Amino acid sequence: MSEGVVILDEPRASLCGTAAVLLDAEGALSMQTQLRIWALADALRGQSDVVDVQPGMNSLLVMYDIASMDPERAPRELLARWRETPATPRAGKVLEVPVIYGGEMGVDMPFVCSHHGLTPEEIARLHAAPEYVVFAPGTGPGFGYLFGLDQRLFTPRRKVPEMRAIGGLVSIGGAQSNLGAPRRADGPKAGPTGWHSIGHSPEVPEPFDLAREGVNLLAMGDRVRFRIARIEPS
Repeated sequence: MSEGVVILDEPRASLCGTAAVLLDAEGALSMQTQLRIWALADALRGQSDVVDVQPGMNSLLVMYDIASMDPERAPRELLARWRETPATPRAGKVLEVPVIYGGEMGVDMPFVCSHHGLTPEEIARLHAAPEYVVFAPGTGPGFGYLFGLDQRLFTPRRKVPEMRAIGGLVSIGGAQSNLGAPRRADGPKAGPTGWHSIGHSPEVPEPFDLAREGVNLLAMGDRVRFRIARIEPS
């Protein structure tokens, strides 16, 4: 697992504010656990006293109707529901993304190579080998955090964020990978991040489009495959 991650032996449900409960699942990140989280989220969405649910990485935030929520009973009931929820298979679409590794957009490739004692070619090959799964919504609509990174590429995130260009960045942070939004003519040219940019994709579709059927480019359970377009010196 990535640096700083606490792995629980037992699931935990704790109050968040006055009308929400956070469920933290036991064990390390895994596909089976995440399937259970999605299944429980789907079941709770139809519950009359639930306002919203937000799946995370190994966690689930449940927001209740404050008028009907019992703050003592809600965490116990959520834990009970969790223990009886099985992993339910989830079919998702596959997005293939060509990646230019290194280059002026992959400015952190030298650091990642040095950190792991690998060449840019080895980094690219290891990164492009798995099929990643969208585990949870990302920081922007239409994207998500990707599970499936080879353990040999686990890289601690920066303690102090740095500015990086916006434009379909492909990054590594901890045990996850990420695909950034394309640059827009009227949007910002750079933004702060604690992730390590190892390349970019010149062909990232718009992540959120109201005119598209399925407004989000990626949903939980979808798959992402990175394909090596070429490797450039950083």
